[in-house]
Amino acid sequence: MKDKTHKAAGSLDRLDLKMLEAIQENGRITNKELADQVNLSASACHQRLQRLMDEGWILGFTGQINVQRLCEPVQCITTISLNNHAPDTFRLLERRINSIPEALEAFTVSGNCDLIVHFACSQMSRYMSLTNDLIQDCPEICNIQTYVVLKQTKSFSGYPLEELL
Repeated sequence: MKDKTHKAAGSLDRLDLKMLEAIQENGRITNKELADQVNLSASACHQRLQRLMDEGWILGFTGQINVQRLCEPVQCITTISLNNHAPDTFRLLERRINSIPEALEAFTVSGNCDLIVHFACSQMSRYMSLTNDLIQDCPEICNIQTYVVLKQTKSFSGYPLEELL
């Protein structure tokens, strides 16, 4: 771990950062295993972990499933451009995207488009229906480009805390 910490991480010490890295790597790690890994007693480790959760450093725990064993979803990376950049337009579109279960992630970005959305749908016809509905609900959309995912080259496995700090 580097000695410097980012201003936002100012209230975290080296042990907190080690705990965050360990939790990010294995959210099912037991308290005893975590305590051993960061050289703390089990009770001190539990207190720190609870504080990290209470203070919002840990947002939650999820399990990664192998969706390919369940089905073969059509995944698309979609760029959306708006012809109106008023805050209300962005809020409307963001609310609409947040209401779509098949929208896995969405990012408001700078550059040639305004939003990038990752969709996973049961069929291409479902994806087409979703994007048509978006266009009807938000007429300020002037362009949607779709990139069908052929293969995932790298999965998100956590933030590289040491490199970021």
